[in-house]
Amino acid sequence: MLLCTSASVFAQKTVTGTVFDDTGMTVIGASVAEKGTNNGAITDIDGKFTVKVQDDAILVISYIGYVTQEISVKGKTNINVTLKEDSEVLDEVVVVGYGVQKKANLTGAVATVASDKLESRATTSLSSSLSGLAAGVQVSQSSGKPGSDGANIQMRGLGSFNSSSPMVIVDGAEASIASVNSDDVESISFLKDAASAAIYGSRGANGVILITTKKGKKGQAPKVTYTGIVTNSKMSGKAFRFENNYAEYMEMANRWSTNRDYQAGTKYTQAAIDEWREGAVKAATNPYGTDNPYGVPNFLAYPSTQWVDVLFRPYTMHKHNVSITGGSDKTTYLLSFGYMDNPGMLENTGLKRYEGRINVETEITKFLSIGTQTYATFENAEPGNTSFTYMFQNTPAMTPEYNGRYGVAVDGSSNNNLLATVVGTGGSYNDTRLNTTWYARLKPFKGLTIEGRFNYQTLFSESETWSKCIDKENFRTGDLYPGTSADQATTSRGTTRYQNRTQTGTIQYANTFGDHDFSVMLGTEQYYWTVKGFSATRTGLLDLSLPDFTAATDQQIPTVGGTAMQEYGVISYFGRLNYSYKERYLLEANFRRDGSSRFGPDHRWGTFPSVSAAWRILEEPFMEPAKDILSNLKLRASWGKLGNMTAGYYDWQATYSTVNYSFSDQVVKGLRQSKIANPNLHWEAGESIDIGLDLGFLDNRLNIEADWYQRTTKGILASPSIYMTMGSVSAPVTNTSDMRNRGIELNLRWADRIKDFEYSISANFAWNKNTVSKYKGKLEQGWTTDENGNPIYVTNRGDVADYGNTIVVEDHMYNEHYLFERHHGNGNIYLADGVTPDPNGGPRDGMIRTKQDLDWVRAMLDYRDADGNRVYDFNNQSIGQGQGLWYGEMIYADINGDGMYGTNDNDRVFTGKSTTPKYTYGINIAMAWKGFDLNMTWAGNAGMYRYIYERGFNQMSDAGWQEGTIVARNARDIFYYCDPELSVTDPNYDPALDPNANIDAPYMRIGNTNSAHRANTSELYNASYIKLKTLQIGYTLPQALTKKAYINKLRIFASFENLLTITSFPGVDPEMSGSGFQSYPIPRMISGGINITF
Repeated sequence: MLLCTSASVFAQKTVTGTVFDDTGMTVIGASVAEKGTNNGAITDIDGKFTVKVQDDAILVISYIGYVTQEISVKGKTNINVTLKEDSEVLDEVVVVGYGVQKKANLTGAVATVASDKLESRATTSLSSSLSGLAAGVQVSQSSGKPGSDGANIQMRGLGSFNSSSPMVIVDGAEASIASVNSDDVESISFLKDAASAAIYGSRGANGVILITTKKGKKGQAPKVTYTGIVTNSKMSGKAFRFENNYAEYMEMANRWSTNRDYQAGTKYTQAAIDEWREGAVKAATNPYGTDNPYGVPNFLAYPSTQWVDVLFRPYTMHKHNVSITGGSDKTTYLLSFGYMDNPGMLENTGLKRYEGRINVETEITKFLSIGTQTYATFENAEPGNTSFTYMFQNTPAMTPEYNGRYGVAVDGSSNNNLLATVVGTGGSYNDTRLNTTWYARLKPFKGLTIEGRFNYQTLFSESETWSKCIDKENFRTGDLYPGTSADQATTSRGTTRYQNRTQTGTIQYANTFGDHDFSVMLGTEQYYWTVKGFSATRTGLLDLSLPDFTAATDQQIPTVGGTAMQEYGVISYFGRLNYSYKERYLLEANFRRDGSSRFGPDHRWGTFPSVSAAWRILEEPFMEPAKDILSNLKLRASWGKLGNMTAGYYDWQATYSTVNYSFSDQVVKGLRQSKIANPNLHWEAGESIDIGLDLGFLDNRLNIEADWYQRTTKGILASPSIYMTMGSVSAPVTNTSDMRNRGIELNLRWADRIKDFEYSISANFAWNKNTVSKYKGKLEQGWTTDENGNPIYVTNRGDVADYGNTIVVEDHMYNEHYLFERHHGNGNIYLADGVTPDPNGGPRDGMIRTKQDLDWVRAMLDYRDADGNRVYDFNNQSIGQGQGLWYGEMIYADINGDGMYGTNDNDRVFTGKSTTPKYTYGINIAMAWKGFDLNMTWAGNAGMYRYIYERGFNQMSDAGWQEGTIVARNARDIFYYCDPELSVTDPNYDPALDPNANIDAPYMRIGNTNSAHRANTSELYNASYIKLKTLQIGYTLPQALTKKAYINKLRIFASFENLLTITSFPGVDPEMSGSGFQSYPIPRMISGGINITF
């Protein structure tokens, strides 16, 4: 025995080494153990360890959140170990309301997004980075204007006529997602069903987004990370173009003028057209020559301006972020600083943002920790005018800017210059935001946690703007058009301050008794919000170089406005109970009771409960044989109620406003009631059911999550119609309506590793059907007879629906497109008798293109009944050039069969289509191999339609063109044309037989003529699309190279945002509202960047 013992002792040796993480930082507190024994060590502050082991021992190195490694020390006395983050471990814990839970034990519908999907993105807002990342989460961006380029987010459809945006919680406090730096985000959880969101009660009706920011790790040496991105941006989507060949522009104007009235003559002489055509050649081939009648450079005498290129310039954006993280055995910390300079696509619309964050937590004692999560942002925005209706008030016959002056149309047709309009306002808009949370956490004994949190937020918005002197010049004639003079200039100043504070207290207890696990949490919260603002405008300045508000010269009282002081408060009590048996049968119950000052004393409080359960079927003994294939099988079900606090701050009360009235021949100010009170106003109440199934296969390499849900909102707030006899007072806000959403969500993910190659592919899909289940009553319409037995068509549409080109009515989707249809005739004029006009005859596509089409219209209008009354009508229009019924005009379908073709709203049809998508989807691909990495995200929507009748896009029938305005290229390329004179003077003229006519296209004329135009389904466009939202390719240099420069990690990357759009939509960008012609375009971004960790 002595010999054996001695041999064992002599076989031991000392092994030293260092443990690193995958960024090259040393790991403090990692466990280094000899496998199969109790022998081991813990790494010190430098990540080093020393341990005595057997000569052939195996060391087991582990640390929370990292993949455990086993290394043989045979023949080794010094080893260095690099631990990699365990994505599966990180994925096990999910942030939920007021806490965290194991993902395996979730009973509700929760989707998560990790930080690696958000880092190093060139996007200017966190919200726009979320597109395509979670099933049932619709993310759409409507503008590319700096500061207004955040995305709209909806979860599981449209929940209310009012606000449908989800609640955003940042580190436990409600906040704006626009204020969060995406580089600071650790994870995002989407709480989609009532069981998950009910803990937030009145503000969780549309779902909840939980954002958790990064923090340091205990025992971590200071780590400095820098990310820098330089981005070149330009217009994304389809680049729309305007006609910039002025000779062709003039020819179009002449043709459209005679289309309206051939006797009106032409607007431009042939000599002027020929001069411009020749001049354009000179401007292109010899721009600085002066061989023209005006003695100026040819490019000034004959400009051919493409206004899209002038306005929407490519630009370069910079983003920089520095963070410092670390921790000791008691304290963790994160400090981050960010800067962005986004000059914008349109001049004078740029924005600069500065932001900083500090997250610190320290253990005062073993049972008491305190901390803060504080961040601040400052934004400085330029005040350029971005009202794009001005875009169409320009002409190609204008040089936008030359030698410090702005041009006008050289032929005198227009003095409007959009570039001058955009830069014509000086000043800035400044926003300063502070969000700070302070908390203390007490753990007096195992399982009990008591926490108190205080959050304070303030946003101070300040604006100061003034008129600039923008001189204009006709660069052909030299005529000057002076800009605003000092005595006419205006200057404005305004401030608005928003403040809110939240106090939250929670107590939680968790314990395990044998196979039973349970936890309980109780809490209370108080929230207070207020806003007030002031603005004033003065006229006249001492000098335009001194535009300060106090330097104004007017002697009158400034024009005063601003935001009246408003405030509201909410007090809440909430709780949650979790129970599991053998982690196989799971149960969760939540409740919250909210009281809000937005409702009257008798309806102030709302109670919002939820219950959910799950069965981990794979943990059943009888499923043991399936574990070779299945790694997860869980069935979930939940039910819950939620509230929606969309009422105005004082909607339950009567409100009053000032009014002037005469008293004894004097103007006296008084008060009048401006809105009727409704003391019975109460919460919008939502109820949600969710059934889900989670599947995992092949050690969770393949994961599938599927959900079916029904979400009902009752008592939606709206203002009813009131009688005119009540005067100008506004109707009260009432709980009038119900809405239902039903849908299916599916998420699939495959992840695997083949030697050095790692990859994952995930796809998500959601379908949602929206229905207004209660509004003002059922729609009833149809034919009946009057007291004399005569047929009559009756409808209650005006009483039970709100409608225009969209409609809100029971049993239909919200804002369903409600339009006329084109008449689709059979081409005949008469029935078989050759006398009676055929009501189903006429133009085959609704447009009067040929003589036969027009003859059918005449026959229909001339037809009379036995009493001599006209039988048919076409929108009360008459026949004639420039009238509503002529070549190129539309005939609309007689839907209700009364002989009135598009004459009244009885001929509108439900289209079954709206601007809200029925389907949302996303695809995410990630790959990594030997330092190279690739990430790609596709996102899209389908089943949404846009009604568009816009100048510059398809508005050709009326007000389609005016002299001195732009014409879109598509209007130039295709339009209906027949001989304007012969069509009037020759009764036998037929455009179908005219070789010079173009009868297969839309029609365009000058000005606003008598037109039979109706909003119709041919102007309804499918806006479905899929976008390559982001593509990022990177390379991380080997540590053997970077450590020589004291760099732990260095990654270079290229990033592409909005790179490709696949769609049939004819507008600029299907993600934007309308056609996109009158909106600030969303940019396509091509970036280069670097990540460095020291």
